Amino acid sequence: MRTTVFIAVILAACASLVNAQEREVTVKGAVVDSSTGERIPYATVMVSGTTIGTVADINGYFILRNVGAGNLKLRVTAVGFEAKEFDMHDVPGPTVTVQFEIPESPKTLPAVTVTGKLFTGPAGIVSNKVITTAELQKSVGIFKNDVVQYVTQLPGVVTVSGVSSQYFVRGGGADQNLILIDGMQVYNLSHAFGLFSFVDPLIVKVANFSAGGFQAQYGGRLSSVFDIQTIDGDNRAFKAAGTLDLLSSNLELTGPLFSKGNSSFVLFYRRPLYENALNKFYSIGLPFDFYDGFGKMTANLGADGHISAEYLTSADKIASNNVNEPDFTWGDYSGAVSGNYLFGDQYNMKFEFSMSSYKAEQLPKQSNIFGYQMSQISNPALYGSITSYTASRNELNLGFQFNFPSYQYTFTNTYGATQVQSVTQVEPDVWAKYTFKIGTKLSMETGVRSDLQRLFNEISGGGYGYWAEPRISVSYNIDQPVTVYGAWGIYHQRLIDLNDENMVFSPFDLLAPVPDYLGDQVATHYIVGVSLRPDILSTVKAEAYYKNFSRLIAVNRDQVYAWEPDFITGTGEAFGFDLSYRYDTERYYVEGNYSFGKTTRTFEGVTYYPRYDLRHQLNVSAGWQPVNKLWIRARWKLTSGLPYTPIKGFYGIITPDPYHLPNYTQQQLSTQVDFGSLNTARLPGYQSLDLSATYDLNLLGVDFNLSGTVINVYNKRNVFYINNVTGDVVYQLPTVFNLGIGWNL
Repeated sequence: MRTTVFIAVILAACASLVNAQEREVTVKGAVVDSSTGERIPYATVMVSGTTIGTVADINGYFILRNVGAGNLKLRVTAVGFEAKEFDMHDVPGPTVTVQFEIPESPKTLPAVTVTGKLFTGPAGIVSNKVITTAELQKSVGIFKNDVVQYVTQLPGVVTVSGVSSQYFVRGGGADQNLILIDGMQVYNLSHAFGLFSFVDPLIVKVANFSAGGFQAQYGGRLSSVFDIQTIDGDNRAFKAAGTLDLLSSNLELTGPLFSKGNSSFVLFYRRPLYENALNKFYSIGLPFDFYDGFGKMTANLGADGHISAEYLTSADKIASNNVNEPDFTWGDYSGAVSGNYLFGDQYNMKFEFSMSSYKAEQLPKQSNIFGYQMSQISNPALYGSITSYTASRNELNLGFQFNFPSYQYTFTNTYGATQVQSVTQVEPDVWAKYTFKIGTKLSMETGVRSDLQRLFNEISGGGYGYWAEPRISVSYNIDQPVTVYGAWGIYHQRLIDLNDENMVFSPFDLLAPVPDYLGDQVATHYIVGVSLRPDILSTVKAEAYYKNFSRLIAVNRDQVYAWEPDFITGTGEAFGFDLSYRYDTERYYVEGNYSFGKTTRTFEGVTYYPRYDLRHQLNVSAGWQPVNKLWIRARWKLTSGLPYTPIKGFYGIITPDPYHLPNYTQQQLSTQVDFGSLNTARLPGYQSLDLSATYDLNLLGVDFNLSGTVINVYNKRNVFYINNVTGDVVYQLPTVFNLGIGWNL
């Protein structure tokens, strides 16, 4: 009897201890805009009063594992939204799926200036910039809030003119930038010779720009990643929006598709107002035409996930009035079905089936100088990934990206040699990435990506191949405001641009695959940096980088005969550093970026500075809200000069004609040009001050936004290029302006 009583007491005590022990739960779901139902990227979900929390992914989904259920309160925050606290003490089981709804911040002048809205993106990502719609509103350019023009103002990003949307990142070529829109590869973003991009801000939800050191989920390019996510649309009310400026007009329609709260659609269309609009920017006649179209349907699968179908199209045509100048046409056409779903208490699964197409043509008329050029790409792709959130709140990500591209191109060099090719490839890539923390200060992200075809080549010895692309990034929080970090990675690329990188200007890229017998282009990134947060309003950041281009491939521009090689190989390197400072309140902000860089290329024993080797660049932007609903913004840019090839001198040539002696003795000399070493001279530096003003108002229930922009305010005569033969100087934009009106109902 006493034994039984003793056992009963022990069991009761154990039960009491178990009940006293705090129960742990997993909270998962989505964070959405309370007015539209749109999921909010990178929202932060924290356990109130602790440092325990997580960041939602780019689609707004999160999983927070193993948090104490007793008196559980979660604080949800996001840039541009009000912070809100949710009481979770009545969680019924070990796993709960929720949808947190938070409202947008009111667009009025605050009583205090401290907002805490500075945001640098997901933790552990080096050289990464998250571009929100709020960030786009702060950009100053010819066309309001253009997402690519915003990227060209970031540190480490170089353009060869003041308004071009073609950019070069930390010594890499324009073709070395990976561009994704909802996971679909896009091969050209430019409209109208690069004045603006076809990615209209009305359809952008968020974008990630990585200037280097990007992790294993991205591949196929050597220099940078520009990952753009589009909006899903309003699933609660029908809305219409649009803009009208001196160049173009657009229209966007969005609303519930079948039932409110469960599905949505977006339709978007943009066209120019008149074909000669470019004449106000260029002195020569350039009639042009373009259009952009976008459509998307999204069905929500509760708070656990969604599925979307979309189509994106864009096309350009520029016709010169000069019969000796070629016409140009190019376009992108892409479609995808994608989904995102949370299952179990730790898994986030994503998938996508997509088709990306691109075609660009140079169409000569009567000229014998310009030949027919064409580049066409068709790329069906299959993507899948799964992320596991461990009990210790680390993340394991596994994924694959299978591309099946077909390439066709026609290219004629300056000697009249023409290449015509049609190539179909298979690019099966897989990757694994693990993100974890060691203690409270050290974070690491390690990954490896492998091209299975190149791996098979390496194992079998059947050609140029490689085992894998290892990548790692590390950050260490010295104390609360100071974090140091570094990254290293190896990257490969199969595509090259057939255009001459020393051309003053090209409307689009002529892309072609590298022949298998040459192998891939290869680059290795080394990055170190420090980030300072002296207070909640300020951020100071410094990064140094080195890129070793151990293998580069270019088209053989000196090819004359068919037996000569079509391509040549070379090497290169780039190094430099970027400094940035930012101070941001609700009423005013200031941001400064300085970049130093040096880039060299070596082909066939000749080492030179490429056209985009810009040594010094300074961008300063600022904004001020003097009264409610009025913003005045400014951007000042100062750069050193771009390289060009000087003239060594001129010499005369007499063509001997022994059969007609008088013609031989009486003919005049024909002048020939002797050029100096490649790109050893420098153009003058570039300087420009741009201003813009926007004002919001509401009339009869319709929200309007009035905008005005002035580019190159003090009419600085910036040199675009110098014609070495004639001595003519072509200047970049003079003082130009644009007026626009946006509306939303």
